[in-house]
Amino acid sequence: MAQLEGVRVVDLTTYIAAPSAGRALASMGAEVIKVEPPRGDGFKPFSMSCNYPAYPEDDYYTGYDVMNFLKKGLCLNLKDPEALKAFKKLLSTADVFLTNTRVQALKKMGLDYETLHKEFPRLIHASILGYGEKGPLKDKPGFDYTAYFSRGGVAYSVMEKGTSPAVPVSGFGDNYAGLALTAGILAALYNQTKTGQGERVTVSLYDTAIYGISWMMGAVEYGNELPASRRHTNSAVATTYATKDGRYIQLAMLDYSQLPRLAKALEADFLLTDERFNNYQGMLANIEVMVQALEPVFASRTLEEWTPRLVEADIPFEVVQTALEVVKDEQAWANDYIFKREYEGKNLYYIRTPIFFTERPSYKEESGRGRAPMMGEDTREILGGLGYSDAEIDAMKASGAVIEKTPK
Repeated sequence: MAQLEGVRVVDLTTYIAAPSAGRALASMGAEVIKVEPPRGDGFKPFSMSCNYPAYPEDDYYTGYDVMNFLKKGLCLNLKDPEALKAFKKLLSTADVFLTNTRVQALKKMGLDYETLHKEFPRLIHASILGYGEKGPLKDKPGFDYTAYFSRGGVAYSVMEKGTSPAVPVSGFGDNYAGLALTAGILAALYNQTKTGQGERVTVSLYDTAIYGISWMMGAVEYGNELPASRRHTNSAVATTYATKDGRYIQLAMLDYSQLPRLAKALEADFLLTDERFNNYQGMLANIEVMVQALEPVFASRTLEEWTPRLVEADIPFEVVQTALEVVKDEQAWANDYIFKREYEGKNLYYIRTPIFFTERPSYKEESGRGRAPMMGEDTREILGGLGYSDAEIDAMKASGAVIEKTPK
């Protein structure tokens, strides 16, 4: 029995951020019911832009699986009164209502927190927002690219100084916002068990970005300059260096007492004899000079040659890996972080939710049907559980209030 066995989540979400929270809850054992509109989740066609195999004629998008494993599927046209009535009946049986629908749209349907809390005081109302509930941007549409990377300062902060803003990695901020919302939902569920009351839980993409770079952002008025560059950063021994074979090594020697070990590994005695480098304050005053001095040292050997030297010295470092290297990394596979499927002769890699339990392991994404639900695939099971007869469901299908698709 998993941690959230018996918890029901109604998942009215699209794209990545909020759906990722639903997926995390499902992996912990919650029953998560994904509710799609008749046009489908907009993320389905978008996933094709990242080259995930897709079969639109069968409503199967492998990229859609990523955030919707382990969920059940229901498709309702919430503009139809009968469908909205069925949705409200579903909410009456739920513990959590998860959504990233904009607040104004929720109000039009009577699905905003204030309205639902009066009807279902036990229900937790969890939302991903673009920019927050207040302020001039509260009603502006927000995406990972815009609210998180751009407005939140991430794209500017991680760019190399003097270049253009960093190209956003699709889903990067979405996933962090989803995990933050998952944490909030778990706290609200705990409170629900004690008080019997629900509450509103919100996370914004914008705030998640600010929180993510808060350590570096806090001292910007004191000269903590962003963006930085390899040579002009906050430490000469916490930056990247190119090796002879064109790879990059990231150092993270935050404890400067390790300098003798680094000097020995690099065969760079000047680090210990030059007063500009052999003490922490000297290094801080001469970061760029020290980086320039170390560059030819690292360029004298290959990554394969440097790795055992740095490992033996017990210096915190890593190779800067490519995405293809990550999905084939022995360390990731040893910890069961990744699983794969073959489509059309190539491997498609899926990353598990990064929360693991020892006594009651999470459900694996490839368990059950092993994919996201088709649009409305579980309609009869879900509506039947709410008391609807087959005849009533058929009538709702005929009117367009409900859509039901089954896998071919």
